[in-house]
Amino acid sequence: MLDVGAVAARLIARRSLTGVPALDQACCALVALHDIGKVSASFAAMLDGALPKSRHWRLSYYFLSFPLQRMLDDRLGLDQAARSQLVAAVSGHHGGPPGALGRRDICKLEAEIGAEAAGDAAIFAEQILDLFPLAQMEGLSDEAINTLSFALAGFTTQCDWIGSNTDWFEPQPATIAPPEYWQAALEKAEWAISAAHLGAARPDPAAAGRILPAESLRPMQRAVAQAALPDGPMMALIEDATGAGKTEAAVILAARMMAAGKAQGLFFALPTMATSNAMFDRLRPIASRLFSGSPSLALTHGRASGHQGFQSIIGRESAGRDDPTCGAWLADDRRLVLLAEIGIGTIDQALMAVLPTKFSTLRLHALSQRVLVVDEAHSYDPYMKAQLERLVWFQAMLGGSVIIMTATLPLDLRDALIAAFRKGLGIGTHPLEDQAYPALTLVGLGVQNAAIAPVPASIRRVEVERLASADAAAEVIAQAAGLDAACIWVRNSVDDAIAAVELLRSKGVVADLLHARFALCDRLSHEQEAFNRFGAKGQGRAGKVLVATQVAEQSLDLDFDVMVSDLAPIGALIQRAGRLWRHMETRPAARRPVAGPVLHILSPDPDKVTNRRWLHEVLGSGAFVYPADVQWRTARAVFDAGAIVAPEGLRDLIEAVHRDTELPEPLQQAEIETEGKALSERQSALNLLADPGDGYMQQNLQRVFDDEAVRTRLGRLQVTLVLAREHEGRLVAWAEGAGDWAASEVQLGEYRYSKLEGVDQSAPLIAAVKAGWPEWKRDRLILAPVAADGTICDGLHYDPSLGLLLRES
Repeated sequence: MLDVGAVAARLIARRSLTGVPALDQACCALVALHDIGKVSASFAAMLDGALPKSRHWRLSYYFLSFPLQRMLDDRLGLDQAARSQLVAAVSGHHGGPPGALGRRDICKLEAEIGAEAAGDAAIFAEQILDLFPLAQMEGLSDEAINTLSFALAGFTTQCDWIGSNTDWFEPQPATIAPPEYWQAALEKAEWAISAAHLGAARPDPAAAGRILPAESLRPMQRAVAQAALPDGPMMALIEDATGAGKTEAAVILAARMMAAGKAQGLFFALPTMATSNAMFDRLRPIASRLFSGSPSLALTHGRASGHQGFQSIIGRESAGRDDPTCGAWLADDRRLVLLAEIGIGTIDQALMAVLPTKFSTLRLHALSQRVLVVDEAHSYDPYMKAQLERLVWFQAMLGGSVIIMTATLPLDLRDALIAAFRKGLGIGTHPLEDQAYPALTLVGLGVQNAAIAPVPASIRRVEVERLASADAAAEVIAQAAGLDAACIWVRNSVDDAIAAVELLRSKGVVADLLHARFALCDRLSHEQEAFNRFGAKGQGRAGKVLVATQVAEQSLDLDFDVMVSDLAPIGALIQRAGRLWRHMETRPAARRPVAGPVLHILSPDPDKVTNRRWLHEVLGSGAFVYPADVQWRTARAVFDAGAIVAPEGLRDLIEAVHRDTELPEPLQQAEIETEGKALSERQSALNLLADPGDGYMQQNLQRVFDDEAVRTRLGRLQVTLVLAREHEGRLVAWAEGAGDWAASEVQLGEYRYSKLEGVDQSAPLIAAVKAGWPEWKRDRLILAPVAADGTICDGLHYDPSLGLLLRES
């Protein structure tokens, strides 16, 4: 208990939790009392082996709420409202609140404690409180109590995970008096915090000027470098065209915000694992420019263990100023990664902070001390948008700041995010009338909106042409590849992408493939090949073709001469078009093998809608991916416009799709269904989300779940296959030489897998491998040996060049 309290004291000495010294001391005192329930007969019996377990966190909550109530009230100035929330915050450090106590619960807990232990606990609590003579919590408002309860719960977990590490705090003789032990614990805590790689680097006040040379700054980058920052927590919305340098602008602004004391680090939240991996590679070379010292750089998503760049820096000592690292303690848990000076991961890792997941408040606490940078904010469905709005609300309430990056943010979502942040600040808002684009909006106690000059390279016109069939699309690509053009076909579904590759092959065109249904090791290999060929410095791109799904449209820095895209919502089409003629400084028009950028869209005719299956006339399984009414409005708007004109035409194009344009009669029912689904999805999220106004003991957090049991995204449920191959009479991971089964994982829709005979998990070779896995892994993962011909089971095959295939043997 004193070890954990000492960690709290040392962390608060580095950065105040509350901004009030007496309140900080009181928080440290409560953190030190977090395990007082271990001073009990039931816990002693568990240690002796007489009981299988002890609910010591519930005992802590009981102790601090009842037997020690008067002591805490007298010494800390707690009242009933503060006690109910803040005592729960420190007691609930095992994943969630300890749960309300009824009369029957109290009787049981009294028996579990025992009379002798109760007396000992009171004596020890008095000794702990003596260590914090200035501690005081009197006079907190209900709003302040609720806010502090979330911060204190996350802070207690962080301190507990450090202070309970016996490598850093080895057991000591029981004869040491608490005051003497406390002084030694403070010294150990300082060392332990450093060993955990927390606070080893500090934000550098001059960092913003070192990201890019001043003479090379683009308009948005110059704007964020010069804008006056609001006092206190702030949110910035960076709206600019694809390729305008939004990422660098966000880093410059985050550096200024850190220098102003608004945060100790930053966390980049991205839509996919692929974009997270790409952002890690982009930030790694500049990470050390943001800090004095060697910062922690960490990656968090479901398959981060397969990223070689991240794995290579875990646990190593820094080799110099330009060499970020990541402590093994931070890398050991997805939630701890959020405590790194620079964290990068999927948006899911941040959204779980506001869902009923175990240790959600640790995520909230960590993010509140970081600049939360959200990329591609426009790309989320109503279920995820509700989560994002709630996360922004919490971030502001807990004193954190946010940067939103987007190329295609609808005005209603922009207004919703501004409103959510200002709710967190405790102030109202009204819709922002300015519709300028590109634009920089700074939100604090006030709202500043400024039009920003476009990057000259982003001022362009991409012609739009409709293609009526997949065969016509293949012909466009075949002809362009024959002219040595670098080509891409972006498809809406994996099955259609695979079909496109096979169609192109039938026409003599060899195409690479990139989608999400590869084993991780193969997917990373395909991603790297795409970067090497089609990236800013890509080589050997002439006449080459890539077929990809949505993974190519978000934050991947690829450049093509010719593009075909399945019809998709307007935001997605704009993002996809941003990969056309992208790096004009290295590949000017004169060096391109075609006359100009054209977005060829595979789409049915919006003037000829005879039934609600209008999309299916042209698109295959991709017709199911996006709502038919949204797709028709996009087709109507983009084909009427005849071109995507950036940047001045983007806002009008986006809003044209979001207006209530009358639909053809066969699609009107689809619109009703879309609206109903959106309302249902949003309400589903709201039913789950933590309420910022209710405090830590709220009903929505009374049951918490493992991360895997709570969905941050809707859509079809997935099963995870772990691919393997037979070698010398045993199964080894598909990821040859990786030594990590995680690199061999691939996902498939649960429904589609259920229609197959499946893989018998009781087979001897499979059972032998899974016997060494933890229970959760055995239950959730399907070990799937791949035969020499690619067969997994009847109807399911794997090809490293095509991915997971569903077809008859």
